[in-house]
Amino acid sequence: MNALIIGGAGYIGSHVVLELLDQNHQVTVFDNLSTGSRKNVPDAATFIKGDILDEDELSKAFESSKYDAVFHFAALKAAGDSMIDPGSFAKQNISGSINVLNAMVNNGVKNIIFSSSAAVYGYPKYNPIDENHPTAPINFYGFTKLEIERILAWYSQLKGIRFATLRYFNAAGYDPKGRITELERNCANLL
Repeated sequence: MNALIIGGAGYIGSHVVLELLDQNHQVTVFDNLSTGSRKNVPDAATFIKGDILDEDELSKAFESSKYDAVFHFAALKAAGDSMIDPGSFAKQNISGSINVLNAMVNNGVKNIIFSSSAAVYGYPKYNPIDENHPTAPINFYGFTKLEIERILAWYSQLKGIRFATLRYFNAAGYDPKGRITELERNCANLL
């Protein structure tokens, strides 16, 4: 498989890059390095510095290779900050994701794995929370992730995009082989 990993220099994205390379897939990382590190992108992966808000940079990345799938990890993620500056979160998360989807459509790429969040669930109605749990975000960050999931469903219906969403809680740990050496900048995760 030839995969484009958007946000592949970040915490989760860099681990996915390593796993894909370990499975002998061809990998291209597209990242603006706002929180991730270039040092966490292995030499075996192609690296393109770019931002999903820049449609020209995104278009060039898609034109550089024929991808079988996109893994989308690029987002603002601090839930508290999303309540103070919703405009930035709407622009980066929602508008940026629409740019990614439009680039996929324009270049005939049909498969995407989207990094969503357990923040789409809100307060638990029951435990353990499963995939059937009602969605009712309690912060704007969770709202942006849920809206992107809804947009993905529409692009699936209208443009034939196949997608999977990952709704994880805070991810923790590092590559057991010690290949990831740089910490994420401005990390607000809780463990």
